[in-house]
Amino acid sequence: MLILITVILLLSGLGLVFASNRYGIIVVYTGLCVAAAKASLPTVSTLIFWGIATVIVVILSFMLPKSISGSRRGLGYIAGAALAGAMTGLVISHAWMIIGGVAGAILGGIAYSKTPAGKALGFPSSKFLNYLCAKGLPAVIAVCMAGTALLWLIFKI
Repeated sequence: MLILITVILLLSGLGLVFASNRYGIIVVYTGLCVAAAKASLPTVSTLIFWGIATVIVVILSFMLPKSISGSRRGLGYIAGAALAGAMTGLVISHAWMIIGGVAGAILGGIAYSKTPAGKALGFPSSKFLNYLCAKGLPAVIAVCMAGTALLWLIFKI
């Protein structure tokens, strides 16, 4: 039953992150905590680390201007590439999952900036970098927490 709850929380949280909802990352973290309860493998320091990352992302999302925090512009590229990069890196190791997620978000942002709609971000510029950080950080943290929960559940099953 906990596995089903974990999967529902992770998928709905990732969906909310893809929709630029600031609370999506909290849902993903809740899924990570439920996975930890099921797996009984993780250390408390791992949960504290991801908890602090979640709090930082939520606080930053409240500090951003409403026009940026609510924008979904290019989020499919950024979050989708972060998800692809994290899952590709997960094949190698947990550390590579994080590296793959970051690399994916950066490449997704660059890919979006090359589209006609993304030209407004003006790659390379500080405006592009700020937008990439505002949208890429929550996406990377969310997909890495989901990948961590997936690892814990796979090793428990």
